[in-house]
Amino acid sequence: EVEIVSFGYLHGEPPAAHLTVDLRHHFRDPHVRPELRYMTAEDAPVREAVLATPGITALVAATATAVDAFASGPTSGVVRVADGCAGGRHRAP
Repeated sequence: EVEIVSFGYLHGEPPAAHLTVDLRHHFRDPHVRPELRYMTAEDAPVREAVLATPGITALVAATATAVDAFASGPTSGVVRVADGCAGGRHRAP
């Protein structure tokens, strides 16, 4: 079982997780585009903008590989991944 938690670094400390992914500095922030600023990852244009960022597909694949490694360890249980960006509304989800 995998639990994915989205959070914003501007709102406090990251949640406890097996793997924390910091998206603040390496992936495009839809917030800087006025037409996307007040949308969230629930909106298709935001998801499309994030998924069009070079490197994001490789990061998703690498994260899945890391989750598989945690899940195959000697102890069972939920593997928690925390994805963080500045505000937690656009890139992290």
